[in-house]
Amino acid sequence: MPSTLRLPDGGYMRHTDARQIIEYLSELKCVEVTGFSNIGKSSLLRLLAQSDVWLQELGEAARMYLPIYVDCNRMLEMTDHGFYELVLRCLQENDDELRENAELSAAYETLITPASEFQIPLSFNKGFNAALNHTERILVFLFDEFDEPFAKIDSRVFLNLRANKDRFESRLVYVTATVLPLVELRPGDHCGEFCELFTHQPWRLAPLTRTDVEQYIFMFGKTHEAPFLGVDVDFIYQWAGGHPGLLEVTCNMLATMLRNTVANGASGIESRWAIHRAVIHELRNSPNLISECDKIWGSCNEAEQEALRNLVTGADTDPKAVNRLCLRHVLIDTGGKVQAFSRLFMEYLQHHQVTLPGTQSAGARLAVDLDSGEVLVDDLPVETLTRLEYKLMLLLYENVGKIVDKYQIVTGVWGDDYIDEVDDARIEKLVSRLRQKIEPDPANPQFLSTIRGRGYRLSLG
Repeated sequence: MPSTLRLPDGGYMRHTDARQIIEYLSELKCVEVTGFSNIGKSSLLRLLAQSDVWLQELGEAARMYLPIYVDCNRMLEMTDHGFYELVLRCLQENDDELRENAELSAAYETLITPASEFQIPLSFNKGFNAALNHTERILVFLFDEFDEPFAKIDSRVFLNLRANKDRFESRLVYVTATVLPLVELRPGDHCGEFCELFTHQPWRLAPLTRTDVEQYIFMFGKTHEAPFLGVDVDFIYQWAGGHPGLLEVTCNMLATMLRNTVANGASGIESRWAIHRAVIHELRNSPNLISECDKIWGSCNEAEQEALRNLVTGADTDPKAVNRLCLRHVLIDTGGKVQAFSRLFMEYLQHHQVTLPGTQSAGARLAVDLDSGEVLVDDLPVETLTRLEYKLMLLLYENVGKIVDKYQIVTGVWGDDYIDEVDDARIEKLVSRLRQKIEPDPANPQFLSTIRGRGYRLSLG
């Protein structure tokens, strides 16, 4: 995924996120950043650790703040001792003034080789206090990859952090980055007082905006000499949906195919569509992307997973679970229609977490390439559809897993003016013609099922 959010002109992506979080921190409010796997939490915290970003947002007032980036993956051991050691180490690494502070250095040396367990928190507090007393700036601790430490370390560590915040209220503020909110990572124990610091400033990190995605694709194309066009940007955004991890892999795949195609002398829009179809095949079968989607799926609780399954199959969904998925940006609301944040994740749900009604696990797979207008079965185009057949195909595809009644078909395919003109036989003939082109065995349809007395339902296989 993108390791930096910086732009060549000195600006940066995720400007809205950075601006709002810095505003909270300037008011001495602790902030809890949450977001699903590889959505960009670490990139954001590393951005917040850069002094010029603070200057852009706060002007000269930014000089009052000293951001300290603490990557918890650098802990030498998953203990209170390991956490305390990392924090004091980062204090010295992030600032020349603190690096030369004798009292902080002495406390760190004692912490490394304590004479007893009692000296561990004592040495930490001495070093912590020395840092705060040595500088007039406000310390901003950015705790990245905080999930495992918070879940596993002795709760007294976090009570100590809370006590220090209470003691140095106007000089100290924290940011944490986790997949789930802190109260869900460690419910019902003594860490509640620490969690209270973040209650009013949760920041749920969303996928990159369309503007940020365009900027990233432009930088990627320039760096990797990939001749991306506007249709490529649309394609990448549709499939990756602004997820940095999915975005990077999609850009890589498309750039590689474009370079190979240009080298072979192919060009033009038709060639572009063929390249996109080839990339789609690779995306669907990429172990790395499947693994990435597995992580997102695994971060959802049982109620959320059930809601995602129901979204794909068309069954009734729990509104509370859907709302929570929208808050976490796993789902997005596009004008009243809720859908997965990217087409890649939607297809992952369809093919790895859901068996749609009427599908067979060993059967063929059906998809519609909205860019080219082709219908694909096992990634191969079917016989070209007529205009009415394609309109029916799109209607069913947009309602995959749901029953589409005959009234919807007439209005969606022929139009409102034909309500009294199109009878059941005409609809059945159109359905039959469509089956002849998309079904491996039209006599035993796998994709397009008749629901007697109700309508038709499409499954993707």
